[in-house]
Amino acid sequence: MPNEEREESLVALLEDVTAIVDTTEDPRSAAQAMLHAVRKMTGWPLGHLWVPDGPGGAFVSSGVWAGPIERFPHLHEVTARAQLPVGTGAAGQAAATGRPLWSRDLTGDPLFAHVHHDGAVEARAALTVPVVTGDVVVAVLEFFCPQALAPDEPMLRILASLSRQMGRMAERWRARQETQTVKRQLEQVIETSVEAFVSTDADERIIGWNAAAERMFGLSRQQALGKIMHRTIVPARYQALYQQERERFLATGQSSTLGRRLQVAAVRADGSEFPVETVIWATREAGAWTFNAFLHDITDRRRAEQALQQAYTQEQATVARLEELDHAKSAFIDTIGHELSTPLAGILGYLEILTTTDDDALPADRRMRMMRAVIDNAMRLQKLIEDVLAVNATTGRPRKTVPVPTTVQAVITEAVRTAKAETRSGEHPVRAHVDAGLPALHADHGLLVRAVNALLSNAVKFSVTGTPITVHASLAGDAVAIAVSDSGMGIGADDLPYVFDRFYRTAAVRQAAIQGIGLGLAIAKDIVEAHGGTLTASSLPGEGSTFTLLLPYPRSDP
Repeated sequence: MPNEEREESLVALLEDVTAIVDTTEDPRSAAQAMLHAVRKMTGWPLGHLWVPDGPGGAFVSSGVWAGPIERFPHLHEVTARAQLPVGTGAAGQAAATGRPLWSRDLTGDPLFAHVHHDGAVEARAALTVPVVTGDVVVAVLEFFCPQALAPDEPMLRILASLSRQMGRMAERWRARQETQTVKRQLEQVIETSVEAFVSTDADERIIGWNAAAERMFGLSRQQALGKIMHRTIVPARYQALYQQERERFLATGQSSTLGRRLQVAAVRADGSEFPVETVIWATREAGAWTFNAFLHDITDRRRAEQALQQAYTQEQATVARLEELDHAKSAFIDTIGHELSTPLAGILGYLEILTTTDDDALPADRRMRMMRAVIDNAMRLQKLIEDVLAVNATTGRPRKTVPVPTTVQAVITEAVRTAKAETRSGEHPVRAHVDAGLPALHADHGLLVRAVNALLSNAVKFSVTGTPITVHASLAGDAVAIAVSDSGMGIGADDLPYVFDRFYRTAAVRQAAIQGIGLGLAIAKDIVEAHGGTLTASSLPGEGSTFTLLLPYPRSDP
């Protein structure tokens, strides 16, 4: 072939292989097309592709042949079972050097020992071309000719160039394969993630929806894909705000939400709302924006936070209550000490006078007054101790009652009489009125007397001497009402809710140094509630107070 035609054919070969490299995505197809192109240009009948058996492994036959392989059965057989480590054989040597090799006559060439050591040689000349990407040989092309031929340097140069072209194509293919592998791995990670993944296109249509999103929102992937995202999982009251933020980003590239960890509300397919933590980010490919988000249901976390907050609030309330109780304990000790020491001082003082003074030196009336004072103070101590013991006996357990038939009139009469004997109620006119026709009671007579007595004693303590105290018994629906009213100092609105608490004494009471330890009303309320009734208080400061005792009565069947 003339040199000019030779050069033209080599240029044509380069152009053909370049076109193959530019248009073919699959390396095996590109290699087979290159084998045919070189065969066509050189007239060599047979081409073959070697590939490494794994990274850094020996080169083995790929099974890709070009040409009439049936004419070379021995060559085909030995090549199929050959393994050529790098540096061994023609393919291994080409892989080691990265340069094409020409064998004039492979019958005497040690690089083809695997071909001719165990049989007749069906080919004579051989051309081996490595495909190089970077510094790694990823394949070796091999061509055979039946005649022995001297090396063709121009062809070797063209084939070296083609080798680089093929290498670039293989590198692009490998990069695409790696990208696809990473993409598949990423898709698998997203699909198996415990976090819901949602992706939308520039028109806000859902294009990504993993299994966790199906479980979280109650929508299958088929149901979700193509839907408008904000209409699908964003609560209605936030949809306009979401759209504004998205449009602002598309217009300005600025966003106050992208890339930040946010806690927002989401909505399920059934319309129920729940809190989620989400991170949203945007990617741009081929000029189009894609918005992606991972979402985590934080319902359990919110419940735990609320429970923790409630526990903390309760703990604070408990601490405050303990401090209050500690203060109450201190106040109680101070009060009980005073309430005990005052009558004891009177008793001891009068007894000392009575026991150290001659009978003739004390007039009889004075001696009688002293004895009366001793008895009054002793009764005061007795009542104080009885109240403390009564409170202690019912702490943490219900009060025991012994119900017997009795009447409201009998209870009030005895309570008034007892109050006059125990207190200075004789200095207060007590006006008792019992409505006619009140039903009989089945109750613990003694305890009810004590309860009404406690209300009378309370009225006496906080009323000016000489002011009247009123007791009125009436029918109130299914209960009998006993109301004890006074026109004393009254109770402030801030103190009124606590007047039935044990040991509670208002600041005004403490300031006025009024006797008592704050147990009478608490005991009365305990007694009434043990009978299934209620005890309430109403009061205005400076105008007096009314305590109303409501007791259910047994109703006979019609």
